[in-house]
Amino acid sequence: MITFMRRYRRGLQVGLLLVIAAFVASLFVFGASGRGGDTVAGVATVNGEQITTERYQRRYQEYLNAYAQMLRDRFSPEMAERLGLPRQVVEDLVQETLVVQRARTEGLEASDEELNAQIHAIAAFWEGGHFSLKRYEDVLKRLGYTKTAFETEMRRRLTRQKVENAVRGGAKVSEGEIEQAFGHMHEEVRAAWALVELAPLMASAGATDDELQAYLRDHAPEFRQPERRRVHYVALDPKDFTRPVPEAAVQKYYAEHAAEFETPRQVRAAHILVRVPETGGSGAEDEAKAKVADAIRRARSGEDFGKLARELSQDPGSAARGGDLGFVSKGEMVPAFEQALFALKKGAVSPEPVRTPFGFHAIKVEEVREGGKRPLKEVAAQIRQRLQSEAADRAARTKAEEVRAKLLGAGDFMAEARKLGLTPVESNIARKESVPGLTPPDPMQETAFTLAQGGVSVPVRTPAGYVVLKSAETMPAAVPPLAEIKDKVVTAVRRQKAEALALEKAKQIVAGAQSGDLVGAAQKAGATVGETPRFSRTRPAERLPGDAMLAALKTPVGALTEPVKAPQGYYVMKVLQRVPPNLSTIGAERDKIAGELLARKQSQAWEAWMSGARAKAKIEISSRLPGQRG
Repeated sequence: MITFMRRYRRGLQVGLLLVIAAFVASLFVFGASGRGGDTVAGVATVNGEQITTERYQRRYQEYLNAYAQMLRDRFSPEMAERLGLPRQVVEDLVQETLVVQRARTEGLEASDEELNAQIHAIAAFWEGGHFSLKRYEDVLKRLGYTKTAFETEMRRRLTRQKVENAVRGGAKVSEGEIEQAFGHMHEEVRAAWALVELAPLMASAGATDDELQAYLRDHAPEFRQPERRRVHYVALDPKDFTRPVPEAAVQKYYAEHAAEFETPRQVRAAHILVRVPETGGSGAEDEAKAKVADAIRRARSGEDFGKLARELSQDPGSAARGGDLGFVSKGEMVPAFEQALFALKKGAVSPEPVRTPFGFHAIKVEEVREGGKRPLKEVAAQIRQRLQSEAADRAARTKAEEVRAKLLGAGDFMAEARKLGLTPVESNIARKESVPGLTPPDPMQETAFTLAQGGVSVPVRTPAGYVVLKSAETMPAAVPPLAEIKDKVVTAVRRQKAEALALEKAKQIVAGAQSGDLVGAAQKAGATVGETPRFSRTRPAERLPGDAMLAALKTPVGALTEPVKAPQGYYVMKVLQRVPPNLSTIGAERDKIAGELLARKQSQAWEAWMSGARAKAKIEISSRLPGQRG
């Protein structure tokens, strides 16, 4: 819970607030701009309802903002196009429109009360710890929204999440399903195996030139190399420029950057949370507040706050720890919670329930750490390391710029680099797509593919240091001639032959072992044999490939599997023993299994609901979307 409370300040929340928070946070960070591009009457119609270009552009801007925030300088219009952002946005809006349309017919559209409560819960519209109508209107005006447009958009998103919650909430998991899943995961088998190995078969397989040419012709995509650049480069590592830092420089930095070494006042907080149901109106609000008020009364009368939290708190993240939230600094909590927390002294409990978007809280301060400036002796090593690193980096860059000036006009980059006492490198760099948000771009690759042939780059910061790079040759994507990749093609042909022969031998083992003698059939085929200890889906057998293990788990006792392909060859498995799980041990895993099954069934329910809605809908999407390049 504390994680979500802290992140709320950055635009994320749980439950219904999640869908609104991303929307509002995007507006506040980047603004509501989004107009531009081609102008069309609309991007799609859903059962006759038009999705306007303006609505599309606002949603598209949200997507752009989200990616830009995540990827920063790496994000570009070209990447947006590769990610198919225009189509993603339209699909999102189509789905939302379908949901809202169906919600209206089924009486599930977000009510005025729900919309009003949600708007009042958004901290961006608060002033002095409370919702301010004037601030709300001022903020919307600054963002370029009318109240009607903003509230219509809010209602759509609330309705969408409300319907999804309702559909997902209908999914249930029975005790029988839990036990069946437990049995599926923990049922154990013991098996014998025979393996027809590929390695010896590959070693004995031949490959004629005609076979190589034919294989390369039929499997050209396997050997196609991406667009590449042949480059020459030198690297200057900042570590080679490390020098001692004078003590006076450390002292000067400490004096000039005093704020860096100030520690804020922190309090160790505990709380009891009682949530307010999404439906239930003022009665539910009053009931939750009364429960917290009673908890405060009991705590102030001497009852143990931690025990009360374990009994009453509905915060799954802290209840088991007696409501402990750890040490908290200002700026980490939602405003109302923070205001109440930092007004308390050590050992004090909040005098009345504190309302936040999460519900009502009773708050206690367990411990206080007063802030202050850390002494120089504690941070001197840290400062010294920083100054040393920064100086070395500057020196390496300066040297790289000097080197570049001399290499820029050199006829022979490699020879000139050696004259300068450097170790030049020649390499081929292929263009590889990075996964947005997961893999950072390669600065060497980006530089190599930005330079014109013959161009020399400015110093580029890489993990190896500052690199000065020259683009020597452009090599388009292509399948190299056989002579250049003959070893790879020979290996592929031999593997193909070995796999065919291994599969044939494995089938012979299956046929020969029907009488019950797996070992004899395996020896006749030249296969190796062995037995496994008991294993299950949660406790796999060592060194047994996953596909072979799963095949055995699906096979009756005494029966043989079909040949199972693995990197080292083909396996044939014979199940010797099957041991059912002990259901009396399910207790420790019951909640986890139930949660996983419920999440799966909820996703399936929502996907089925959406599929049904789409099947009955008439959807027309423009062939030319704003944001697409034609």
